[in-house]
Amino acid sequence: MTDSPAIPARHLTGRRLVILLAILAGAAIAVALACSLLGEYRLMWSTWQARMLRLTAAAIVGAALASAGVALQGLLRNPLAEPFVLGISSGAGVGVLLGFAAAGWVALPGWATTPLLALIGALLTCLLVYSIAQRHGRLDPFVLLLSGVIVNAFNGAIMLGIFLLVPPRTISSFTMWAMGGISENIAIAETGFMLTCGGAVLAGWAMLLLRGAAFNTLGLGDEVALSTGVSVHRLRMETFVIVAMMTAAAVALAGPIGFVGLIVPHICRLIVGPDHRKLAIVGGFAGAMFLMIADTLCRLAGSWLRIGEVPVGIVTALSGGPFFIFLLRRRFREVSP
Repeated sequence: MTDSPAIPARHLTGRRLVILLAILAGAAIAVALACSLLGEYRLMWSTWQARMLRLTAAAIVGAALASAGVALQGLLRNPLAEPFVLGISSGAGVGVLLGFAAAGWVALPGWATTPLLALIGALLTCLLVYSIAQRHGRLDPFVLLLSGVIVNAFNGAIMLGIFLLVPPRTISSFTMWAMGGISENIAIAETGFMLTCGGAVLAGWAMLLLRGAAFNTLGLGDEVALSTGVSVHRLRMETFVIVAMMTAAAVALAGPIGFVGLIVPHICRLIVGPDHRKLAIVGGFAGAMFLMIADTLCRLAGSWLRIGEVPVGIVTALSGGPFFIFLLRRRFREVSP
C-alpha cells in the first residue's frame, strides 16, 4: 500500500470550525426531520417520537463507524481499513452477546454490562490484529487485512457458540441483532443505554478531532512523523483504544453493521480532500446522515414488501462488499510492477 499524499498546510481557524460544525449539524437535523416524516403509519406524536429516537440511534452508530474508519485509514495509511474488515466489530459483538447473557446472571442492567464487555472484546481484537500485523514496529498492510479476516472468522465462531447456549426463545432476537439492525424498541425502552453509547461516541469523536494534525503528519511516513515530534507508537495505541470504544458503542446499540467505515470516508475524502482535521468532522456527520437515510429506506422497504423489518446491516454489506473489492483491485494495480 502506498502512503497518503502530503497534506497542504491550511490553518483551520476556530471561526471556520464553528461554521463547518453549524452547517453539518443543520444538514443532519434536516435529514433526521425529513426521514421522520416518512413511514407507513399515520404520523402522530408518539409515532414521530419513536422514529426520532430510532433516527438518533442510527446517527450515533453511523457517526461512530464512519469516524472510526477515517481514523484507521489515516493511522494505517490503508484505504481498506475499517472496524468491520479488521474484525473489531465482531470482537465487540462477542462482548455484546456475553453482555446479553450476563444481564440475566448478575444483578446489573444490560446498559451497564453490555457496553463494557463490548469494549473489552473490541480492545482484545485490536490487540490481536495489531500484534499479528506489526513487525519491528512497522505494520504490514496485507498482513493486517488477512489477520482481520482470520479474527473475523474466529469471532464469528464464538458468537455461533454463544447462540447454542442461550434459551431458544431468544435466538430470534439475537439473530436480528447479528444482522445489524436498529430497533425502535431498544431506542424507546433503553434510553439510558442509548445515552451511554452516544456519550462514548461523542467523546471518541472529539479525541479523534484533536489528533487530526498528527494523522496528517503520519501520512508523510513514520520517519517524518517522528522527526516532527509525533509519537507514532503512542498515536497508534491511543487511536486503537478510541476506535474500540466507538465501535463497541455502535455494535452494542445496533449490531455489527459493516462497511460504513469504508464507504463514507472515501466519499468524504473526494469532497473535502485528505485533511484529517476536516475529515474527522465531516466523516462523523456524513456517517450519521448516511445511516439515517439507509435505515429509513430499509424501514420503508420492509413495509412495502410486507416482510417486516429489513436490517440495515444487510444493505450496507450488499453495497459495501463490491465497493471493498473495487478498492482492493485498484490497490493491487497500484502496487503491481
